[in-house]
Amino acid sequence: METIEKYNTKKLKEEIKVASAYQRFLKNQRKTEKIVGNREMPASEATWKHTQNREKLSAMYVAYGIMRGKDLDEQIKAHVSKKNDLTVIQDGEKFSYNERRARSKVEELLLSYKIKEVEIVNEN
Repeated sequence: METIEKYNTKKLKEEIKVASAYQRFLKNQRKTEKIVGNREMPASEATWKHTQNREKLSAMYVAYGIMRGKDLDEQIKAHVSKKNDLTVIQDGEKFSYNERRARSKVEELLLSYKIKEVEIVNEN
């Protein structure tokens, strides 16, 4: 017996588009000089929100890849930043702080976009 999980990929794709458009807006707001358009928030706040949104987007990209059948480890290596990463040793085991954090966010996203589980019975 095999279990197949179904996800709402269309909803995730739309939310990725919204978050990436917001990321472009925040990039402009981070500028202290030569800003295009009106300033709607202080540069420091835009920088903070840009960092949060970047982490959220990378987790969304990983979750989308998994929904399409890609491998979790490959997706994390491709989308999770090694910049400013910490190596943590817990119970004699080494792990990357950013990867561990990304895995938990991806698991939350997958649960929130799950539609149903389908069980397939092989009759042989």
